[in-house]
Amino acid sequence: MMAANPPRRVCRATITAALCAFTLLGQSNPAPIQPLRSLPAEKLVVNPGFRDWGPATVAGATILAGNQTGAGGIFAIDTLSGKVKWSFRPVFSSGTASVSTPPAVSRDIVITPFATAYPGAVVAVSLVTGKEIWRGLDPVQHSAIAIYEDLAYVTTKTGYFHALEVATGRERWKVALATDRAACASRPVVSDGIVYFTGAAAATPGDPAKPAGYYLFALDARTGKEQWRYHAVAPYVYGGVCLRQPVITADTIFAAGENRLYAVQRATGRDRWQPLEVRRTVEGRERPVEVHGLLDAGPVLIGITSAFLIAFDKASGRTAWELPGQYRDTSPDMAIAGNVLYFQGSPAIKPALAPTGTLYALDLDSRQILWSFSHQTAERNWAFGSINPVDGGLWVSSYKALLKLQ
Repeated sequence: MMAANPPRRVCRATITAALCAFTLLGQSNPAPIQPLRSLPAEKLVVNPGFRDWGPATVAGATILAGNQTGAGGIFAIDTLSGKVKWSFRPVFSSGTASVSTPPAVSRDIVITPFATAYPGAVVAVSLVTGKEIWRGLDPVQHSAIAIYEDLAYVTTKTGYFHALEVATGRERWKVALATDRAACASRPVVSDGIVYFTGAAAATPGDPAKPAGYYLFALDARTGKEQWRYHAVAPYVYGGVCLRQPVITADTIFAAGENRLYAVQRATGRDRWQPLEVRRTVEGRERPVEVHGLLDAGPVLIGITSAFLIAFDKASGRTAWELPGQYRDTSPDMAIAGNVLYFQGSPAIKPALAPTGTLYALDLDSRQILWSFSHQTAERNWAFGSINPVDGGLWVSSYKALLKLQ
């Protein structure tokens, strides 16, 4: 690990890519977003001419999202008019690069990892103009950016987790990871001065508690000093479990992987309760199932499998309630605003022939479906992508379109 002396702190903006959240400067406790409880209509439809939108980030009166395929690029959309403010398509030696994670925003700088199997780059542009400010390291595919104060965090193909200066892209510190394993795509989360992320590490000589494999890391966000690392294990899985979508709460980190739900103490990096195998009936037999799209919903965590929407009790990991149906576990995008959960699929309480490319709103208190919404596309049952709640509405991505529902 290499580190430098901590500089002055110039920014209090924080992006947690796992939650796709945006907090404006000086608003550490922003007002809660009012949920959309009535059947929405399409207020705005944005179509810059490509098919596949990546996850979006809302920054004030601008929503930012990239193109996952084709020409690549980042697009800034006015949230009131739906007009494209600017677009940015960087050129690389390999041609273009995709954007599969949400852009991160700090004041007037937008930072995005453009990642391909070939050399890509982390690129910073102006939030106002879309002009490039700096270009840096080559990120691993499906990596995301987290921002804390004046630093941005990213994992690169060279096998390091880096802290970069937001304003310049210069490296402040880096921590070595392993390069002899498949990338464990990480969406870093920063909370209370600690950055949490997943990655692979080589064995620590002389320490049998730190074998080679996948870990959940906790580092000091300013210095990179390791606080602890957690090695998730599962039967018949060599090298540990690559945990997906860590969810950070006041005292616990929850994550899923290899048909299990994990709960890790934030203070120590130890199990809060033993990992729980998630099993459900599939094709007439009880089998282990993967949980995707984990979300924090107050007293419960909500995840999705191909046949169930499941709420897990945080205190024990046991099932609090579930909603059987048909769901896209390969497109598990969900979001929460107030006491309303937005998800897609076909719950069993709806007609059996309801299209799976349908967006639903569920009241988490009564567990009643408030509304369902479908968008007509050239490809039947096209799944919705990124779901971003705003006051009294939603921004959602679909086939060749970014929609504002209200």
